[in-house]
Amino acid sequence: MWEPTVVNLAHAYRKLKIYHEAISCYERVLTLSNRSLSTYAGLAYTYHLQDNFSAAITYYLKALWPKRDDQFCTEMLSLALVDEGRHGIDPKIEFE
Repeated sequence: MWEPTVVNLAHAYRKLKIYHEAISCYERVLTLSNRSLSTYAGLAYTYHLQDNFSAAITYYLKALWPKRDDQFCTEMLSLALVDEGRHGIDPKIEFE
């Protein structure tokens, strides 16, 4: 019921470049429903804008899981992969 309102609030925070609040709102929505393409896409885009390419890639992939032909997420995933290749992988990330 509140999901669209909180997603819209997250989008607004992202557009105002208040990224930590946007991420908090997107994460709150994911506790209500983990099936929202726009939530995963918004979270991915927010991380991408912060140059956190690994997190962005993870969430673009989650957004593409239910709808593999989403043009925005497909294009942004490609850009995030290129950006990560140019800037390198965050050394704080642990690989198992």
